[in-house]
Amino acid sequence: MESPHQGNVTWNRIFLVGLLALSFLLFAAVPVARWYLFEIDHQFANLAGAGLGLLGGVFGYAAVWTLFGRSSKGKSALLLVPLLVVIAGYSLFELVGFTGETVPVFRWRDWGKEPRQITVIELDTGSSATTQAESPAKKFASNQFLGPLRSGVVQNDEFSIAWDVKRPYVLWKIPIGAGWSGFVVEEGLAITLEQIDEHECLTAFNLVTGKGVWRHKTLGKHFHSLGGLGPRSTPTIHHGKVIAQTAVGVLICVELETGRLVWQQDLLKIAGIDQVTSEQAISWGRSGSPLVFESQVIVPLGGGNGSDQLRTLVAFDLETGGQLWTGGNQQISYASPVATTLCGVEQIVNVNEGSATGHDPRTGQVLWSTPWPSNSSGEACSSQPVMVDTSRVLLGKGYALGSKLIELSYSGTTLEHAMDPKYWSERTVWSNTRVLKTKFTSAIFYSEMLFGLSDGVLECIDPKDGSRVWRGKRYGQGQTLIVNGRILVLSEDGRIALVEASGPSAGKEIAEMAVLDGVTWNVPAVAGPYLLVRNAEHAACLISESGAAIK
Repeated sequence: MESPHQGNVTWNRIFLVGLLALSFLLFAAVPVARWYLFEIDHQFANLAGAGLGLLGGVFGYAAVWTLFGRSSKGKSALLLVPLLVVIAGYSLFELVGFTGETVPVFRWRDWGKEPRQITVIELDTGSSATTQAESPAKKFASNQFLGPLRSGVVQNDEFSIAWDVKRPYVLWKIPIGAGWSGFVVEEGLAITLEQIDEHECLTAFNLVTGKGVWRHKTLGKHFHSLGGLGPRSTPTIHHGKVIAQTAVGVLICVELETGRLVWQQDLLKIAGIDQVTSEQAISWGRSGSPLVFESQVIVPLGGGNGSDQLRTLVAFDLETGGQLWTGGNQQISYASPVATTLCGVEQIVNVNEGSATGHDPRTGQVLWSTPWPSNSSGEACSSQPVMVDTSRVLLGKGYALGSKLIELSYSGTTLEHAMDPKYWSERTVWSNTRVLKTKFTSAIFYSEMLFGLSDGVLECIDPKDGSRVWRGKRYGQGQTLIVNGRILVLSEDGRIALVEASGPSAGKEIAEMAVLDGVTWNVPAVAGPYLLVRNAEHAACLISESGAAIK
């Protein structure tokens, strides 16, 4: 007859074998889950792999505890080992943020130095501030987000794309305050938003030297543990004025030459909310880059979820800052409004939380709407609407949603009809969850094709049916422009690359060089022969061979 002690030993062995089997199966499932989910969404694959690995570790630890944890010495050792691992990890490494695919980014911790501080570029009010106005660089411009037409396409004869012959070189590289803002350029100034202490700062740098020329400070600070610190939107330059929106919803207009404030508007006050309420609905910080249409400045407005005051867009007078109109009642996303003409009618197209809409540019009236799922406090939409032709618009998004192409129809015959939604309709031409999964970036329409970083991988898509034409290298959740017919990529890890867009070598990388260190989500800018790139720690200006004489 089996003794109770023998029965306990048997059950303990079964329990131990079960724990070990579960641990093994969970660890074995990590590569399987990652392989299955990787094509769907890289972030989902990473989270699934981390979750399965963590569970496998827990069951493995439980098995070891079952085997060795009976004695007091065994228990002490089993408790001490993970504690020592945590202490060693904290001593050796520091967490500096996350990639766009939720992978933590660590760097060696240096206990011998003071905590890392932002080195603020001091302003130079002396000779360089005046010389910049006399520089040949004064004639080059890039005045808004994603280039002159907000399309990501740049045609610039001064910028050399012959990187296979000679690569661009770094003219200057400087530390900069945190943020995901891009640069705009005019009158020899390179302007961006940066976080310095408790202020979001609109700073102008000398395009040729990198020295600070002026800085306008606005009190405000946005931080998210996954999204990081600082401003998100790119400023806009128009007729001697710079318009910028901070991450906490302050819209400012300053003089281009001096940085002197012309007017200021508090978007949260207009929406009837405070910062806490705003960030409950728009968790990642306000990112809409101001659009200037005729004499208006148009930006996303938003509001509290479910509020009667929630409005999609708001317009202000460029000269005075006076409010002109509000339009729509959809919560905002992280995209920026675009001015275009569809079916022969001028309009503002905007991507919102859960939809995309077309608006009368002079009243804000919604002309048409199409569903486009997103959640601005979760799987948000950051991608711009892309005009494919005079009636078709591409919408793209990460988080496994992919892209869809819609076609608009207009049946009206008069100007009054054009502003009446009952004369507008839309239909989906195609929808494909496998292509153009543009998370922080946007697709670009060029030469009858669509290009973009789809979940971090560069690809070309045929807009007629959404089929993939070619697939190139992986660059992470970075940014792209098409410059003089070639694809300029700023990768998530700070490299820049030039890629062939068409022909027998389509998708082939022509040249690549490391410029920045760390996570890089900022949109680059090209002005004449100058290429401006930045991330949350450094900014750099590169120059192409054809512009070397301008230095």
